Amino acid sequence: MSPADPVFRVLLVCTGNTCRSPMAAGALHRALGTDVDRIRVESAGTAAWEGQPATEPSLGVAAQAGVDLGGHRSRRVTPAMVRAADIVLVMERGHLAAVRALGADPDHTHVLSEWPAPGEPGLEISDPFGASNEAYEECWRRIQHHLERVLPVIRDASRARSA
Repeated sequence: MSPADPVFRVLLVCTGNTCRSPMAAGALHRALGTDVDRIRVESAGTAAWEGQPATEPSLGVAAQAGVDLGGHRSRRVTPAMVRAADIVLVMERGHLAAVRALGADPDHTHVLSEWPAPGEPGLEISDPFGASNEAYEECWRRIQHHLERVLPVIRDASRARSA
């Protein structure tokens, strides 16, 4: 998180790093367009088993939107990851406490549905793991909805970093 580093880092965190955070990272990466060289998007999980692929329904829902998660492999969030991130976006409040316990800067760590304030805390991003395809589709819609709101803030922060 050094101002001398021109790359702005976004870390998306969920539980197992096989559904929500990979979908969010893939969607954000695609949405960045020409800013993709200036912003690094990563994902991790608070209880992830290392090296697991994205779930089949996550792969399918993302693919329908033109996002390829085929190369994704899960990883557990670490203190180094949260310290290196300029912003950490988590999927639910329990993740917020977990990443802050690892040393994430409280001023730069937020629940995706609640940031930027006032956000939409009533539109949570529920874990679709083991649920129906419809649950994955709804998860994807909510992720997309929240990313539309946060993308301009992330772009502005990354541009300010490289100015």
